[in-house]
Amino acid sequence: MKTPALSPGSLIPESELLAVLKSCGRKVKAFRNCRIFPPELVEIGDFSQIDEGARIFAGEGVQIGRYVHLAVDSSISGGGKCILQDFVGIGVAVRLITGTEISDGSCLTNPTVPSEYRKISRSLITIKKHALIFTHTTVLPDVTIGEGTVVAAGSIVHHDLKPWSIYAGNPLVQVGVRDSEKILKNVFEDLNHF
Repeated sequence: MKTPALSPGSLIPESELLAVLKSCGRKVKAFRNCRIFPPELVEIGDFSQIDEGARIFAGEGVQIGRYVHLAVDSSISGGGKCILQDFVGIGVAVRLITGTEISDGSCLTNPTVPSEYRKISRSLITIKKHALIFTHTTVLPDVTIGEGTVVAAGSIVHHDLKPWSIYAGNPLVQVGVRDSEKILKNVFEDLNHF
């Protein structure tokens, strides 16, 4: 008999996802102990997976494409908007921050303060097709990560990144390029073939 503490988590049935999400594609895997709030502002495309412990705080809306993976303990938060295009990979404990408090001294900060005394900047994070964001990376508000781009573990992304490039570090620097032809030749012609 398996020990329950060591057993893998259970999946949320597709019927439940269809009932609460803004839209839900086919064969989406979302584990029971992920958190999606509010679900009516979240769209998830075909064959995508939301791992145990992943957290999506939708803010102004979250669009997740097809074949996207959000790994354990990754999160989307900040109250803005986030778009993850097809085939994006989000690694363990990656933070996608779509908004932030204004901390220039002109207002008070933190969610315990009444809203009339706070200033919050909300924006958009877009991660384009085939991009990979590795473990413990933080992506700050108002950033677009180009198609096919890779961000190495532990990086802080505070500006737009060029397509098919490899970035690492803090401060973030380009350390290489990816061969788009090799990757794109492997993309299925018919994304609905499974």
